[in-house]
Amino acid sequence: MIAVATASQKGGVGKTTLCVNLAYSLAKRGWNTLLVDTDPQGAVGLSLARSTREKRGFYDFITSALDLADVVLPTRLPELSILPAGQYDACMRHGLVAADAPARIRDLLRAAELRGHDCVLMDTAAGLGGLTETVVKACDYVVIPQQAEPLAARSIPHMLETLARFRAEGAPVKVAAILLTMVMGDQEMSLRVARELRQMLPAELMFKQSVPRMASFLEASARGVPVALLKHNPPPEALIFDQIAAELEERTGLQREGETHHAHASLLD
Repeated sequence: MIAVATASQKGGVGKTTLCVNLAYSLAKRGWNTLLVDTDPQGAVGLSLARSTREKRGFYDFITSALDLADVVLPTRLPELSILPAGQYDACMRHGLVAADAPARIRDLLRAAELRGHDCVLMDTAAGLGGLTETVVKACDYVVIPQQAEPLAARSIPHMLETLARFRAEGAPVKVAAILLTMVMGDQEMSLRVARELRQMLPAELMFKQSVPRMASFLEASARGVPVALLKHNPPPEALIFDQIAAELEERTGLQREGETHHAHASLLD
């Protein structure tokens, strides 16, 4: 099993959109995927079903002795399960500041592996402090969504320095790659930032695919579905997340036992 966090220095970079759609793509590709919402605002749950606001979830788990099975929600796709943020305000009102959060997050990951999950994908709040730091440190990999605009791009060195510090402190987390998001194909500034980042950073540090800014992503979020389920036939942009999922598999070594990237079946004997 691998645990992957998505993290960014600022909000509004499309992190939750990425998590919801990437989790769906991984599940469709056959991976038993658990999508975990660690953001107190509960953006993942609100993107999928507003009723999750009333459900117990991540914060209830880390501040109590609940079992993971008590808080995980199944979906209509058997390979995809959701752990919503849960009752953050209630936990904080009762003084349940999770001093043992690192241990409980490790418990969560162990329980997920025992449940047969192949991948745990964790959405986080903006920034790399507080509980988000704890979540990222507990994961194997981090994906960094990076909005294609000048001010956001300037945060990358600090982000990479912070993650290097986590590793120096003994955390296992590695950078899977930086993913360009909200790329506006009709805006020269956005395209220029995307070009400059690809020129400035090593190719292995950047996802080949990027995520454009599209109205369909907002519509899908408003309807509470991944973009692939927005219409009867998946729109072409749904393939973007399939391609990101395929690249994430390669970057993290996520593969089934006995599977290799070069073992292709022959059309003819």
